[in-house]
Amino acid sequence: MIRIAHLSDPHFGTEQPHLVPSLLQALKALTPDVIVLSGDLTQRARRRQFAAAAAFVAACPAPVLCVPGNHDIPLENLFARLLSPFRAYRRSIGPELEPVIKTPTALIVGVNTANPQVWKDGRITAAQLDRLATLFADAGPRHRVVVLHHPPVPPPSEAASLAGAQAAIAAFAALGIDLVLSGHLHFSHAAPLAAAPRVLAVQAGTCLSDRIRQDGNAFTLIDLAADTATLTHHRAQTDGRFVPDAAMTFARSAQGWA
Repeated sequence: MIRIAHLSDPHFGTEQPHLVPSLLQALKALTPDVIVLSGDLTQRARRRQFAAAAAFVAACPAPVLCVPGNHDIPLENLFARLLSPFRAYRRSIGPELEPVIKTPTALIVGVNTANPQVWKDGRITAAQLDRLATLFADAGPRHRVVVLHHPPVPPPSEAASLAGAQAAIAAFAALGIDLVLSGHLHFSHAAPLAAAPRVLAVQAGTCLSDRIRQDGNAFTLIDLAADTATLTHHRAQTDGRFVPDAAMTFARSAQGWA
């Protein structure tokens, strides 16, 4: 089994400061094996925002796997956006845009879906899918987890936002991916992919930003076992504490997750 704390979209620059220590305290108490942060660490990719994001990542009580989001690319500086879109991210968060964490029970691989050529939507390329195939060829019996910012299939209320999603879903199914973790939409959602029901897609809300939707500020704790995945939703309360307020367990059969 592996325990993953799935965070997303803190948007430092619009964070609610009183929630930062509360979130770190909650993570420490939950003792995750890995913390996943699925993009949009900053609001406008500015130096101070990246510095705050880097300080948060450094304070996390477990190894952290981060991928960029569309907000982590400069917006106003067109020159930087086109020629060196991830320079500030690399300087502050780390050189890897598609990091990998390998544990005795899981292989977790990041995919950078942020697209400098557009503002909001993302993309996943054939080269990225080939890389996943190479990495997961050596995964053995480990759980297989992919992390990206843009969801491969959004909930019915949302528009599609990931170019190349159809090919990605087919690749996820062929590679035996267990979980796909994403963010971007600022609310929590979990469901098996309709075209690949043995792949469970889990979307996290915003953990710290004041740009909340109906989910408030939240994160998801995932306990992934051989054929079960228990998701516990933790939501910030008016006093700032993150407490569990919902949970569900998915079981996987030959037909997929249910």
